[in-house]
Amino acid sequence: MTEHRAGSVDITENPRIEPGGRRQRTRQEAFIARNESRVDSTKETSADGVTIEHNRPGTVVLYKPTERMGYVARVVSASSIRLLIRQGWSEVCPDCGAEHLDKAGNATTNPNACKARPPVAETLCPVCGRRLFDNQGFTSASEKEPDNENLILFDLAAATPRERLQSGLDFHLWAKHPRQAQMMGRPPLPTALREIAESLQSTTASVGVAG
Repeated sequence: MTEHRAGSVDITENPRIEPGGRRQRTRQEAFIARNESRVDSTKETSADGVTIEHNRPGTVVLYKPTERMGYVARVVSASSIRLLIRQGWSEVCPDCGAEHLDKAGNATTNPNACKARPPVAETLCPVCGRRLFDNQGFTSASEKEPDNENLILFDLAAATPRERLQSGLDFHLWAKHPRQAQMMGRPPLPTALREIAESLQSTTASVGVAG
């Protein structure tokens, strides 16, 4: 008698990899290895001609996930790259899939450098030239409680981009350039904001930066 045995096949399912998953991890590890130990050096020459070189931890631009604004570019210490990427930050902007660069080809936190999102209004500080943007988002309660009939909503974004930029510029001037803000006749800040501005003034003075 001949015994016939049915053949058996062991099927092993390969672990599913999300699109770009392995490639993204490889890219992130390469980015970390390239920048994690980065050190920025600056040279300062004293009045008597002595040059002193200062070394400090380098900085890089990473993209922070936000609730309403996609990803926002932030300058961070190179030593914190690994931790932040583990927390969901990205080395490239996931909205446009690229690194935001300025006209000189350098990494920038300018939100208008993202090609996937409409540009926002911007202005310049007349004292230090810092660029300010109308990119402050507001979380709507209706998105969190869409079925709440008792919810009364207030439009926090009713101000125009010009008004919002003027408010941001006034705060920047009083916090960083109080003398110039006074000379320009800018109205005093509300009490709550004044306390924050004065705290920033103290921090600026402690590190020897002129206001």
